[in-house]
Amino acid sequence: MDDRDRTQENLRLLGQVDHAVPEELDRILASLSAEASTGLPSAVHLLAVGLASAGRMDEAIAAFRSAIERAPDRLEFRLNLAVAYVRVGQVDLAAATLDRTAALVDAGQVRLTGADQEQIRRAVQRRRDELAAWVRWRDDQVRLTRLRVGMLRERLAHGEGTANDRVQLATALLRSRHDSSTETLAEAAAVLEAVRAVEPRHVEALERLAHVYALLNDDRCDVVLRELEAVEPNSAVLRAFTVSDQDAAHHFKTMRARATALFELTITRGPETEAALTELRAIVRQAPENREYRGLLMFAEHVNGNVAQAMALAELQDARTDLSHAEHFNLAQVFWGQDEAQGRRHLTAAYQKASSAEERRDVEEMLVHLSERRR
Repeated sequence: MDDRDRTQENLRLLGQVDHAVPEELDRILASLSAEASTGLPSAVHLLAVGLASAGRMDEAIAAFRSAIERAPDRLEFRLNLAVAYVRVGQVDLAAATLDRTAALVDAGQVRLTGADQEQIRRAVQRRRDELAAWVRWRDDQVRLTRLRVGMLRERLAHGEGTANDRVQLATALLRSRHDSSTETLAEAAAVLEAVRAVEPRHVEALERLAHVYALLNDDRCDVVLRELEAVEPNSAVLRAFTVSDQDAAHHFKTMRARATALFELTITRGPETEAALTELRAIVRQAPENREYRGLLMFAEHVNGNVAQAMALAELQDARTDLSHAEHFNLAQVFWGQDEAQGRRHLTAAYQKASSAEERRDVEEMLVHLSERRR
């Protein structure tokens, strides 16, 4: 099969992604991945598009960045990376990508087949306009959600709220959880537990509560799912949580233990490393909201020299406002080689959040180690 036929075949496979069943999707992405392993920029870009279409955004972003590293002059690679950043809520990174692209257009350093310089400039501006419109819409939605949260909180504080008001408040809190995830999820759980205490057969409250406990990786999710099964065995939420007839609590514990074991294999850099990385990536895809798994994968990619993948995950973690000492500590090491200022910022935060003299000493020693490595 020559290059043209291979490209056509890849494009055909790409067109099937949106409608593929899981088994078929895995086959398609495996085929695109095999082509991308050749290192050809267009093949890596096609894989990135396929991953994005499949909703595997962390991997898509890493692949887009890899394609850009291989062909920094290709405009469509940069525009699609900006779209991927928007899809994961990284608006600042999307804007920075478009600003950088605009600068390269002005310098004549990007190209688009069959287009002149002015057409290229207009294409970038269209994407920037789309981003600005999306940001305005998002900000309006955030304001409306916050107003609704405030109104419902006030109603409940005055003793006027119903069970449905509490469910609506929890739903609004879930929509706004990017502001302060852990605290917001904890509030949502408390609100829903109040409904459960008074109306234990309230289906929507149980469904929302199961979702919240799953995001918190809380064992109580299993108890709530059993109650939901007794009340509404045909619940779509219940079906989504059913994992090979295992109860959810056992599943969470098993997955966490497996993720930790895989991480330990990846940092040994032995013969099982690549297989462990592949499985750890799959776990992150199954639980995209779980920051612990993402953190393990980020550091595993970093240790194994997969810079683009590690940085994509680091940027997602970096957007959070409630990072722990350990998370700041690991982010510092990942960022240091690409953005020393970011690395130092995270080391400073790790020091400030240290809970013991030993943790502060670890930060000091890491600063010395990273500084020496730079020389």
